[in-house]
Amino acid sequence: MIPVILHVLCEGQTEDRFANNVLKAYLKNYNIIVKTTILVTNKKKNSKGGMLSYTQVKNDLKLLFKQHAKKTSETHYYTTMFDLYALPDDFPGYSETKKIFDCYRKVEKLEQRFANEINLHPFIPYIQLHEFEALVFCGLEHLLIDYPDMEKQVKNLQEIVLQYANNPEKINDNPETAPSKRIIKEFESKHHYNKPKSGVFVTDKVSIEGLKSKCPHFKEWIEKLENLK
Repeated sequence: MIPVILHVLCEGQTEDRFANNVLKAYLKNYNIIVKTTILVTNKKKNSKGGMLSYTQVKNDLKLLFKQHAKKTSETHYYTTMFDLYALPDDFPGYSETKKIFDCYRKVEKLEQRFANEINLHPFIPYIQLHEFEALVFCGLEHLLIDYPDMEKQVKNLQEIVLQYANNPEKINDNPETAPSKRIIKEFESKHHYNKPKSGVFVTDKVSIEGLKSKCPHFKEWIEKLENLK
């Protein structure tokens, strides 16, 4: 059997930890090997994490493709874990989707334009609605394991999910109300919220199947990955 290798280009440390731990363990059941890369922010300083421009994305993807193009003994696929929140304005389709208010239609158009721009068959673009921390909203109760004194704050966050019809992906991307900022605001009086640590811990507790049951766009992406051959 030819090995199937999935390369995940991650926006930052939180996505990288999720892909390296939760996603990797899940896709192993489908005989898929997950390898991750974090976006390079400054090549000279070797700094990574955070998307400053689409050029940065394109350069990192091209480098990944080039590194594995001639390995005929393996099958290589490529995907991304980027947030819709704070997407740079030079991203393919950004200007034409700016006035689309339905978040699912917007992200679908952005991923289509992204795929067309890259124009490579084994590429499966994924943009998270609206931010990675939407996945944490699927299992807020698990935060109490590390933060047992935050019952009131966790309850406040759970009420936010109800406002969005129990769909964490719809929690909006307003600069003041992005999912991560909502969590940080609730926690700031007592704790420094550790995004990468809590992100992988909570999503692992919820499980990929649990995340799929609450997040339709995430589910669509995972099912594409499950069927890679």
